[in-house]
Amino acid sequence: MSRPEKTLEKADKPLQDIMGWGKYQAAAYRCLVAEGPLEAREIVVRTDIHQGRIYDVLDDLKNEGVVTEQDANPTIYDVQNPEKLIGERKEEFNNKATELIETLGTAYELNPRSRDQSTSSSWVLGGQSGTIRKLREMLEQAEESVYALEPDPRWYETSDLRILERLADSEVDVKPVIWNARQQEIKEFTSFNIPVWTHQDVDQTFYVIDQEHVVMEIDRGNTGIIFSDETMASVFTREFEEIFNDAEEFDAHA
Repeated sequence: MSRPEKTLEKADKPLQDIMGWGKYQAAAYRCLVAEGPLEAREIVVRTDIHQGRIYDVLDDLKNEGVVTEQDANPTIYDVQNPEKLIGERKEEFNNKATELIETLGTAYELNPRSRDQSTSSSWVLGGQSGTIRKLREMLEQAEESVYALEPDPRWYETSDLRILERLADSEVDVKPVIWNARQQEIKEFTSFNIPVWTHQDVDQTFYVIDQEHVVMEIDRGNTGIIFSDETMASVFTREFEEIFNDAEEFDAHA
């Protein structure tokens, strides 16, 4: 077992307590934080997880939205940023969370295998919660544009609306097109001075961010896919523009 993994073994028990995981789930997550992205067999070598259990363990973590699959053969696994994941539960564990974020967050940033050097441009996210978590992270990092088709924005929280408000105020090109039946949610957007367009036929969910990244939902929101590829982003941008051109800007004062 490598030195970073030895150092981080002390994180396993807090991870079990905080996240409600078993020892194998905690070990797999900690391993991916320290040394990922990795194939399943590489995780087995670096932990005490049995070969026969590794895929069940990874499926559990994927379904929670904390582990992602990279579109490769064999499949490569990676994790969401520990600071984001654990920060969401910070109120539940207070002092433990602060210590854990520092320990795992440092390991993630110092990871010797650069995540930016991945040969794949697509990722699969298990569960709506995992897709939303990753989308929130990418929205916070948007610099130029956010184009969105959103039939059901009820998942938005006040913090999400404030992110879009901040982006719009900083001259990021924010263009959400929302199914016009969601009047209550549309009014919430406009209450934060977010420009909104409505359309009667919004039946798919995808976001194009900075014309480079695409986050989309499939299987009725049970699965999310991310593309970090300018060519794919341009395809989705053209599809967005076709719908946007037929959409109507919502007038909050009408």
